[in-house]
Amino acid sequence: MSDRIFTGAVALYDTPDDVIDAVARARAEGFTKLDVASPYPIHGIDEVLGSKPSPLGFVALAFGLLGVAIGKAAQWWMSAVDYPLNIGGKPLFSLPAFIPVVFEMMVLGASIATVLGLIAYFLRLPNYGGSLLGSEAVKQLTCDKFGVLVDAGDPLFDENTVVEKLTGEGTLSVEVLSREPEPGFYRQMILPAKFLLLLAAIAAFTAFATNMVWRYAGEVVPFSFMKWQDKLIPQEATDLFADGKAMQQPVAGTVARGFLPYLYADNAEAAAEALVNPIPLTDAAMAQGKEDYRVFCQPCHGPRAEGNMTLTSNFPRPPSLHSAKVNGWPDGMIYHVITVGQNSMPSYASQIPREDRWRIIHYVRALLRSRNAPERDIQ
Repeated sequence: MSDRIFTGAVALYDTPDDVIDAVARARAEGFTKLDVASPYPIHGIDEVLGSKPSPLGFVALAFGLLGVAIGKAAQWWMSAVDYPLNIGGKPLFSLPAFIPVVFEMMVLGASIATVLGLIAYFLRLPNYGGSLLGSEAVKQLTCDKFGVLVDAGDPLFDENTVVEKLTGEGTLSVEVLSREPEPGFYRQMILPAKFLLLLAAIAAFTAFATNMVWRYAGEVVPFSFMKWQDKLIPQEATDLFADGKAMQQPVAGTVARGFLPYLYADNAEAAAEALVNPIPLTDAAMAQGKEDYRVFCQPCHGPRAEGNMTLTSNFPRPPSLHSAKVNGWPDGMIYHVITVGQNSMPSYASQIPREDRWRIIHYVRALLRSRNAPERDIQ
């Protein structure tokens, strides 16, 4: 082994005030590569040291924006190019719908880049070249003492005079830091073998522990309460009911609280005669009806109710609503078809609230009237 390599010096102090005074003296001596070691954060020490803002934030910003770009590009490719699906007439590429995934990709990219950048670039780990961790001073720095460090790369650093320059009021001791020279092969390695083995061991243990938690945590009290609670499993037998079935039909004649049953499910003629649109024809009602039509009706009936559907040709093509038959329907009949369905058209009772169905009818009437306007409308 050759002579040891000097890496810096550390001076110990009892209080944060002594450390701040020591940093001021060191900077007055002309030292520029200074740092402070403390068992807890000292407010304002960055300003005392004259430290510049860390570039780590720019790393997080760059990779966060990269995550946004990747997330946005992936969603655009999947939703608008590779496998486009028209859902309720909504645009294939929609910013509001994609924000959650883009946000998560931004956080993921920024977080990973921050951790890896801090470890691999700024701290130079795992090949940590500093010798502070192997010094006598570190035992006190992690307990109740404070230290000022001068890096050996400082232009004014001299192992023969640094102790004298750092010694001042409140100084407990000054230690010159040094280390043995590393073998060339080890110094050239990006990641030493021991560190790689440690990472592999951590990964294996994490995978094993995660598997055990997911497999057996549900069997341990109190985490097992959801699995072993008293409940009836659908399609299983039970002695609780006379027919032996866990799944039971609603009691005949009962109505859910706050729910008004549709009385004309099996009688379209009665619905056509009895039902009258209760929603006043206003600009607001027309605008809401247009929006609901665009979402629920346009995919099949087209933007002008002509039957030119925006879905693929695999779906049955509906007839145009601009026919004498539909024009002759009262509002109650159209409401009945929306509620119950007709032919290939399913019921929309569970998707469109009652009031919105009537607003859609207002808009449908406007579409029909645009092609079959009475004479008084064009005079």
